[in-house]
Amino acid sequence: MANRPTKENTTVCLISLGCPKNQVDSEILSAALLEEGFSFVADPAQADVIILTTCSFIQEAVQESLDILEELSAYRRDGSCRCLLVAGCLIQRYGKDLRRRLPDVDLFLGTEAIEGAGKILARHLRGQSRQSFFLSPVLRRPKHARPLYEGRQALAPWAYVKIAEGCSNACSYCTLPKIRGPLRSRPPEEIVREAAHLARQGVEEINLVAQDVTAYGRDLEPNRSGSLAALLAELEQVQGVQWIRLLYCHPAHLDEDTIAGIGNSEKICPYVDLPIQHVSRSILKAMGRPYDEERLRGLIESIRSLCPDIALRTTVMVGFPGETERDLEQLLSFVQEIRFDHLGVFCYSPEEGTAAFSREESVSDSEKWDRYDQVMALQAEISESILQGFLGTSQEVLIEGPHEEDALSLKARTRYQAPEVDGCVILPRAIPRGPGLARAQIVRARTYDLEAELLPDGPPA
Repeated sequence: MANRPTKENTTVCLISLGCPKNQVDSEILSAALLEEGFSFVADPAQADVIILTTCSFIQEAVQESLDILEELSAYRRDGSCRCLLVAGCLIQRYGKDLRRRLPDVDLFLGTEAIEGAGKILARHLRGQSRQSFFLSPVLRRPKHARPLYEGRQALAPWAYVKIAEGCSNACSYCTLPKIRGPLRSRPPEEIVREAAHLARQGVEEINLVAQDVTAYGRDLEPNRSGSLAALLAELEQVQGVQWIRLLYCHPAHLDEDTIAGIGNSEKICPYVDLPIQHVSRSILKAMGRPYDEERLRGLIESIRSLCPDIALRTTVMVGFPGETERDLEQLLSFVQEIRFDHLGVFCYSPEEGTAAFSREESVSDSEKWDRYDQVMALQAEISESILQGFLGTSQEVLIEGPHEEDALSLKARTRYQAPEVDGCVILPRAIPRGPGLARAQIVRARTYDLEAELLPDGPPA
């Protein structure tokens, strides 16, 4: 074992792209490397091994992955890097065709092979394996034992917890079922162990993620307590976890048990991410989304009835084939009336292999971006108006650490703001304060962010 890589002689730079699910994969990959004795550096110029975990959900993400790989390949060509490894969705989507397109890459790991990354890399560096492409599972390791990814979350008191892999929905525009496979829920006891493990590392907020969180448990045996409501009840008992947040709740699958659980809980944040995509009946049908505007109205009314304090986030898509100006006006009217606390917009991207790919595009790229701007301009007005309602209130906030864009401020969030996708609470850094829960009084509202001052310790008013 004399040639085994150790932290004394092999350094790794790990760069993670894409969604929260990819970030969890990066943390699992990080744990697998730590087990083999590898150590981490932030600068790729100082690394013996460079690893990029990729996204390929839409062509924009594919291109970003390829552009960054081109930059990283320079380190492999000049010899400063001994091994360039690419992992994740890009590999799973395009398979072995990438070998020809990426000649400087030494190892390719699909999403199912990430857990074996440490063993695979160690064998490669020892010259014990000539295999370069891995799509199938190589090694199963306990996901609950992962460390926080040594990057943007290194000191953060929050983490993502992936409760299921894959997706069995049939949205006509989406590549994820082909990339990630069908729904595979994790056993509830494994998820609870992971949450407890993260809590012991100082994590106070866990954000539950999956391609569709509300589909959790549908593939589990009934005697495994395979429902989201039952899982939430177990997670509430985990000591150290103070906030639990739901992300990616499909509107067709969110049930009253889950909604009631949110409304009756002290730990589950009054927050639901409900990606509606659209409200036009014809567009929703073409998208393969099994609901209409009337059903959405009823669902949102039920949510707000059971949880009056709830913050709603949504995602919509503009420019889907066949979308007319009338469809857009219907969407804008709905957004104006419902007043989502947070909203994101995607422009439709035709993706090969999806059912919608064969549909003739009826909206030009410039028109897509014009429609994008219209929705976002409306949401900016709504967001600023909603945030004005926080002025003068005392809120429990989770301090993440220094604000990345303002060295003189701290970055925090209320229960009504999810990490990375929503606005934040900006605190003055005059009094040094580490990450964790605190009380703050809101003193100013911006378009998407709040400004606040720290209050003495104690329960929020």
